[in-house]
Amino acid sequence: MPEDPRATLLDRGRKISSSFPSRERNFAVRRREARSNSPHRSVLLLDAYRLYHLKTCNSCKCPRESHDVFHEEWVNVRERLGIGQDQDKWGSRDRVISQGLAWAPPGLPPYKVDQYFKCLPQDKVPKLGTSGEKYREKQLMIQLPKQDLALAYCRHVDPAHHTSYEDFITARNEIALDIAYAKECTTKTDCPECGRSVNPGEVGVLAPKFGDKILWHPSCFICSHCKQLLVDLTYCVHDDYLYCERHYAEQLKPRCSACDELIFSGEYTKAM
Repeated sequence: MPEDPRATLLDRGRKISSSFPSRERNFAVRRREARSNSPHRSVLLLDAYRLYHLKTCNSCKCPRESHDVFHEEWVNVRERLGIGQDQDKWGSRDRVISQGLAWAPPGLPPYKVDQYFKCLPQDKVPKLGTSGEKYREKQLMIQLPKQDLALAYCRHVDPAHHTSYEDFITARNEIALDIAYAKECTTKTDCPECGRSVNPGEVGVLAPKFGDKILWHPSCFICSHCKQLLVDLTYCVHDDYLYCERHYAEQLKPRCSACDELIFSGEYTKAM
């Protein structure tokens, strides 16, 4: 008997559908394989999925620092760190915005601020609406992770280690953490980072925890580890080196690569 053409088409359709399973079918097959291979594998896959999304936006999956709204509470670093503000030295937010900037170095009169920013790469000058403003916002999140600043932002610190966390924060704030300010150099001095001179009349950066005689070039005031400009001149000192808060903390405590929180327990898993 001649072959039924409808049966042939049906068979071809079955072959095609089996060769190109739907997305839902793929997921079903993977779940079935995970359950059959190991009773724990499906749990591990789910945990890996959750950990990946801890550092990404739940809506669009892009890095969290890409969103302006994420930084609304980070505009003023001194308020975020709980440090009082002297309006005469640090300037008001309205004054900074009137200069077309998201941030200006404390300690300088307005006519010296432009001199300070000429020392920096132009793509890192925090002018409103530019890539420099985006760079600052990103560094605020990276260098000053909120889970390093207050226990309220931590989700994975065991209650048994809350005291250790608070002791660490208190010691850091008293011993290591501070905000530098800019000033006009009056006496020739050598920059600790590059070794070249900071000359009278030039603008330098003074970090009080290093004394009042040492000045850095504005472009040299960087973290010893990541080599990024210390955001809003916020720094930590450890063994006479400058660090951003993130990398200072990591000199003393391990950090979880999944949730990005410091680890205060004695046991943790390290990927080799």
